[in-house]
Amino acid sequence: MISSAVAQGVTSLQLLAAVDAADTAAASTVTGLDITEYEGFLIVTQNVGVVDAGSITGTVITSASSDLSSPTTVGTFVAVTTSNDPNVQSIAIECNECQKYIGFVGTIVTGGALVAVSAVGKKKYV
Repeated sequence: MISSAVAQGVTSLQLLAAVDAADTAAASTVTGLDITEYEGFLIVTQNVGVVDAGSITGTVITSASSDLSSPTTVGTFVAVTTSNDPNVQSIAIECNECQKYIGFVGTIVTGGALVAVSAVGKKKYV
């Protein structure tokens, strides 16, 4: 059982709402998620449903700009294909190694793919 002191300040964040993405543009965040209120690690989870053909490879990026321009990769998920779907993966992203915003890029080869991405983290001040 998790104590209330540990769970206090932990919130869930949506990076990408569930989408049936036919191309990379549809499987990527447009506006970055501001993580300045968070400390420690964010656990980012990629949930892929059915992949119709080809594959999807998810990448967590960080940028100083909310439009995610000039991004840096901070984490990459293993590719999901028709042979290993559905698939759920999580990676830990250290907040102090990121810039102000994070986002997700789901690189789709052939497509489509059902995908959603969320994060769980602890706020600095509760």
